[in-house]
Amino acid sequence: MPISSKKSLNKLKEEIINCKKCLDLVKTRKQPVPGMGGPNSKIMLVGGSPNEKGSEQSGIPYENNDSGKLIRKILTEAKLSLDIDTYITYMVKCTPRKTIKKEGQPQIKLSKPTAKHINNCINFLTEEISIITPHIIISLGLDISNTILRNFFSVEKDYKDISKLHMRIFENPSFKLVPFFSPEDVKIGLISEEKFIEDFKSLSKLLSII
Repeated sequence: MPISSKKSLNKLKEEIINCKKCLDLVKTRKQPVPGMGGPNSKIMLVGGSPNEKGSEQSGIPYENNDSGKLIRKILTEAKLSLDIDTYITYMVKCTPRKTIKKEGQPQIKLSKPTAKHINNCINFLTEEISIITPHIIISLGLDISNTILRNFFSVEKDYKDISKLHMRIFENPSFKLVPFFSPEDVKIGLISEEKFIEDFKSLSKLLSII
C-alpha cells in the first residue's frame, strides 16, 4: 500500500529535526523548522531561512515576526489555505549564524545561508516537492529564486534584480515556478504591501484554472 503524503511529510519532518549535516548550525540553532501545510497542496511558498525571533522560536514557518504576519495576511486575503491548498517552507531549515571574534572574544551573530548550508538542505526541498507535487512554487526573493532556477531549471546565470523576475512563469515537467518579492523586500520598500497582496490574489486566480 502506498505511503500517504501526510505520513511521508511526517517522516521527512523527523529527518529535518534530527539533521546534523551543518555542524556549525547544529551548535548555534535553537531548532530546525520543517515546512507545513496541506499534504497535497497545489501551491508551495519557499522562503530563505527561519527568523530567530519568529519561526525559530516556535518551530513553525512564518510565524510571530513581521514577515510571518504578512505571509499569513496575504494567504488569508488571497483565500489560500494551509490546511488544503498551500504549503510553506524554507530553503534552509535552520537559522544561519556564524562565529566571529570581537575584542578577542568569540561572538555568534546572524548571517546569510552559505552555499554549504544550501547544498546540505536542498535535498529536503526536493523531497517536499516530490511528496506534495505542487503545481506552482513561489520563490520569495532574489536569492531563493536564483537557487531554484539553478537547481531545478538548469539556469546557470544569476539574475541581479528581483523586479525582472517578479511574476514571471518558468516551467519544467514537474511544476511552474513564479518568483516573487520577499516579505523583507516589502519591509525595505522595494514593493508596496498593497501590490504584494494584489499579486498573490492574481496568482490565486491562476491557480484556480490549472
